[in-house]
Amino acid sequence: MTGAIGTWLVVALVSDGWAHFNVPELESFFTPWHAALYAGFAAMAGWIGLLVWRARGAGHSMPDGYRGAAAGVLVFGVGGVADLLWHEIFGIEVAVDALVSPSHLMLGAGGLLMLSCPLRASGVLRENKPWPAVAVLSLVLSTALIAFFLQYASPFPMPAVVESFIPTPEGTPGHLQAEMPVIAGLSGYLVTTVLFTLPLLLILRSRERFAAPATVLVGPIAWLPVAVVGFPWVPVAGAVGATAGAIVADFLLARARTALPIIAGGVSVLVWAGQLAGLAVADALRWPVSLWAGAVVLAGFTGAAVSLLAAVSSADTTAASVSPTPQAR
Repeated sequence: MTGAIGTWLVVALVSDGWAHFNVPELESFFTPWHAALYAGFAAMAGWIGLLVWRARGAGHSMPDGYRGAAAGVLVFGVGGVADLLWHEIFGIEVAVDALVSPSHLMLGAGGLLMLSCPLRASGVLRENKPWPAVAVLSLVLSTALIAFFLQYASPFPMPAVVESFIPTPEGTPGHLQAEMPVIAGLSGYLVTTVLFTLPLLLILRSRERFAAPATVLVGPIAWLPVAVVGFPWVPVAGAVGATAGAIVADFLLARARTALPIIAGGVSVLVWAGQLAGLAVADALRWPVSLWAGAVVLAGFTGAAVSLLAAVSSADTTAASVSPTPQAR
């Protein structure tokens, strides 16, 4: 039930983002898209409230993860009131400010607490156990929500690599203006690589993983931002290519027996090579080959580095948990 209502919330959020992008004349908080979003929140609040009431009636505590969901209901509710007041005072956001508005970020934080509660409750983050479908759905929805709020850094909706770039030497007029779009595009590849690598590592560290993890995670990250901008052909081709790259990665993952950094770096390389191939077929790669090829290699290094950092952090945490206290020594 939590996963079903969470899916409703994410779909409503993406449709609201589409409206903000494609219906610029919106000047009211009271829109059909907001109505769908807050109806989903009301359903989630009612469901969590029912769980709290049933737990108290039976003399039990809330299941693991659902205390966070109850907190998410409160945060989202406060964010909704703040959003109404914000729009009435400052108007409707029409650009990237819609994704970083404080009231919208509060809604995102509350939504993440609610969407991730089945994942926390399933116990797969603490134990090497099979991933139930509800944990997979919760992870995908949580990742999709974060991807929505980071779509201004995504290479999928408006890929910079298809825009012309003329290298301009340092110190010449127009150097900064020429390089800023490329810098933003490269940063988007790195941010998005981290975004799908972190949840992928959660899955890969478990011996009991589910099928096609790269495809399940890359799919919403690629397609939801493209949906927000209305499915233009070139971004669609890039999303198709990235999804194909993720499918190839999953095919290799099913047979791979190698170190996690190599796996994480390889998945990144396949995803972005697929996206660039799709863009080249649909339009053209107008960056110099040193730039677009370097972006793929850099993303691979980023995925491997994230995996190494996660492994070090996990090892430190494990060592701290088993280390005897000074008194015990």
